[in-house]
Amino acid sequence: MEIDLSAYKSNIAFFTKKLFPTKLMAVVKSNAYGHGAVEISHAAIESGVDRLAVAFLEEALELRAAGITVPILVFNYFNPRYAVEALKNKLTITIYSRRQLEEIKKHIPSGLKVHLNLDTGMRRLGPDINNALELAIDISRTGYDLEGVYTHFAVADEKKEQFTLAQVLIYKKFLEELKKARVNIKIRHIANSAGALRFNESIFDYARIGVASYGLQPSEEFYIDELMPVLTWKSVVSYVKKIKKGDSVSYGRTFIAPRDMTVATIPVGYGDGYNRGLSNKGEVLISGKRCRIIGRVCMDQFVVDVSHLPQKPKMGDEVVLIGTQGEENITAEELAKLLGTINYEITCAITSRVPRIYLRRENLT
Repeated sequence: MEIDLSAYKSNIAFFTKKLFPTKLMAVVKSNAYGHGAVEISHAAIESGVDRLAVAFLEEALELRAAGITVPILVFNYFNPRYAVEALKNKLTITIYSRRQLEEIKKHIPSGLKVHLNLDTGMRRLGPDINNALELAIDISRTGYDLEGVYTHFAVADEKKEQFTLAQVLIYKKFLEELKKARVNIKIRHIANSAGALRFNESIFDYARIGVASYGLQPSEEFYIDELMPVLTWKSVVSYVKKIKKGDSVSYGRTFIAPRDMTVATIPVGYGDGYNRGLSNKGEVLISGKRCRIIGRVCMDQFVVDVSHLPQKPKMGDEVVLIGTQGEENITAEELAKLLGTINYEITCAITSRVPRIYLRRENLT
């Protein structure tokens, strides 16, 4: 994988300009959506981002160990006994229930920075508006710093806007209740990538930008021309051979050659995160041409049809799995559509076995 840090920084610059005065919180969970959390975090900070977000405590600790000192928000649950690590490493945690608050207080009675997750319609974590005010007051009375309140859009990437706008109204109403209760909140954030692009809630303090910062389109309903894909995934041809009409290919004999063919083996498989569901339907680029996968994707290899190429490929020739070669392009969105999923599941699934190479290019526009 080639990770273009200049492209990432260009995407950050696009959002910084578009959302001003709202600031960016760079979401680098799940190893920065497969791109490499440490390197991406450094690039975000170089671009002026002053706050990061991750899913798990372990992810935040990895960033601290790498020398990253900006505030980091942890979205998800962790065992309360590890709250001492959050305090020691100056991390900001999410609190979403009274039980969770009570358990954490047993280990850390004061001093933690906290954001409250309000449920406005996602139904994953957090109290609804009828129960959130009491929890917010309890947090602020513990000696914790209730620094922020956030919620999460459920369908900001979909065409209909009504549900998202209703979530915004609930969130605003809760902020008014906090104000009346004299609970002072410094940081308010609601928008994810799709929400920031569509609703531009600049009245709030931060937008949590994840998927779109990597140049991945945040919705099937609209396309953002300014986004630059950050990731290119390449391999090589490892073997070329001729097969005869009637020969079968790979496990299960799911492909039977309808004619004499020339095929190439590619040393990539589901052990690398190249989804087995692409068997007999995915394509790769060789010599600037699309080559279809034939047979099942194995753990470490798959086979493609190269019969149509003007020149027979040879061992070591470049193969593009995601990215551009010549005038052809294969995107994470294309693979996601074939698999009935979303583009960032494609990148998140790429395993640590695949080396990440970090590139910087100048004068991107």
